[in-house]
Amino acid sequence: MLALGCKTIKDGVMTAFIFLITGLSLILVGYWIVPDIWYFSHIIILSGTLLLFLVPVILIATYIKNSKKSPH
Repeated sequence: MLALGCKTIKDGVMTAFIFLITGLSLILVGYWIVPDIWYFSHIIILSGTLLLFLVPVILIATYIKNSKKSPH
């Protein structure tokens, strides 16, 4: 079964950090660099926002996935 989350906590944190940097970069690019032609800036800002919303999902899913594996 395909599960959401990374194999280790370190992988999850790095993936979330990359999503955070990419999301922030896309939002900044959408505001200041992309011209407002055919709503391209809105599409780029929306995709950056979606990436930012995925950061806590990745962290929580990774934590839940790895907490089930620990032999407590």
